[in-house]
Amino acid sequence: MEYKQELLLIEVERELCTNSFYEFLLSFWDTAVQEPLIDNWHIKYICDELQYLAGFIKRREHKPYDIIFNVPPGSTKTTVVLQMFPAWLWISTPFARVISSSHGHDLSEMSANKSKDIILSQRYQTLFPHVQLRKDSTAKSRYTNTKGGNRHTTSTNGHATGDHAHIKLMDDLQDISKAGSEADRNAAINHMKMLFTREVEKGNSINVLIMQRLHELDCTAYLLGLSTKRKVRHICLPAEISDLVNPPELKERYIDGLLDPKRMNLEVLEEKKIELGTYGYTSQFQQEPTPPEGGIIKRKWFGIIPKELFVAETSPYMFFVDTAYEKKKIKKAKGEPINDPTGLMACKIQKGIVIITDYREVYLELPDLCRFIQSWAVAQGYSQQSLLQIEPKASGKSTIQTLREFTTLSVMEIEDVGKKDSKETELTNASPTIQAGRFSLVQAEWNRLFLDRVCGFPFAAHDEAVDLLCYAKKYYFGSSNPAAAQEAYEKAMKLFQ
Repeated sequence: MEYKQELLLIEVERELCTNSFYEFLLSFWDTAVQEPLIDNWHIKYICDELQYLAGFIKRREHKPYDIIFNVPPGSTKTTVVLQMFPAWLWISTPFARVISSSHGHDLSEMSANKSKDIILSQRYQTLFPHVQLRKDSTAKSRYTNTKGGNRHTTSTNGHATGDHAHIKLMDDLQDISKAGSEADRNAAINHMKMLFTREVEKGNSINVLIMQRLHELDCTAYLLGLSTKRKVRHICLPAEISDLVNPPELKERYIDGLLDPKRMNLEVLEEKKIELGTYGYTSQFQQEPTPPEGGIIKRKWFGIIPKELFVAETSPYMFFVDTAYEKKKIKKAKGEPINDPTGLMACKIQKGIVIITDYREVYLELPDLCRFIQSWAVAQGYSQQSLLQIEPKASGKSTIQTLREFTTLSVMEIEDVGKKDSKETELTNASPTIQAGRFSLVQAEWNRLFLDRVCGFPFAAHDEAVDLLCYAKKYYFGSSNPAAAQEAYEKAMKLFQ
């Protein structure tokens, strides 16, 4: 009798685990993780989404979409996606071929080994004896079962040459500690693009990206930018309820405004805000790479002058330009192009306040760019006392030479560009002057773009506005002393007298 009851219990558990990835996770949690499971609704939600997609692999049907999960760190995402899911997938779909990847090879291998430990466990083998690993293919980064399924593990700096998969699992492809690194960000995106091509059947290989947001042009942004060409489902779960919760109906599952009040209560989140700072917390926990209030520079530090109240005094307009003469390339999420624009800023100083009267970003090749700069400067109030100051990088030098040859504009190179500190240091050094109210904007449509760029740095898509603001600060106020404003004003007035 006891033997029959035991067989019945095994059969019940087998049925539950086979039909529900979430039930499998509950049953095998202690096989992969030493700490007890602190369950929350989002875990089952992710499990159910993955199970739905797995059905298309099992039935060999065309995938409905790729999927993105944006969730905070500490949300059990790696355990669910990279460790538990492949072991469960093989129960009903043993032929499935899986490629999994993370930013670090050690992390990728650890997750693959956790999956292997589950598969080789006595409990798993009792419930699912049909899933057996081939003895001649059990390496840490690659193993195969006897039904044709395999698991290949790689990392952002690795490769998957020769391997194809029914499903690619991508977990935090960029190292969080290098969130501001353009090189690391591009490496992660290029690695993801390479994984896209590793398909068992073209157009029918599912891509799963799970990560916390790090930048406006990170892997999430890239994949969302492809949504016009392929279907992408975006699940976004900030730690604290916000308009970014997606699908919006998931807001109803938040408790007291929190995603996971057990593990990420208000006290824990306050500690994370202190540990990570504004940028780190807003991007990683709130899935918003650009903090609404700003980071190094706050939006409220800039005065806004209604256009109808702005009266230009006799001080000359000054113009600052950061050049790049290329046409727009591939567009990303939010319509952001991948390449840098030319940034242009017009301003003048009045009563010790630098008033920015215009900011533009344009994508033009050299001849058209020079024509645009000339007409734009004239339209913005260029006079004989004005200076057009251009960053003397490669494209800047060509622009300077062309403008000097074919126009009457007073053009000069911005000084000490080669000696400048990092952008973070430059902007930090400029922040006291900006905070003191020394910069104002004439109210116009471009204000939002300018503030998004400056206050979103270093996670905003482009940083031309940051460079131009720092150049203007140095020109008008020197390296550190805001009291030099009057001296700079007089210098500008006498420059061409």
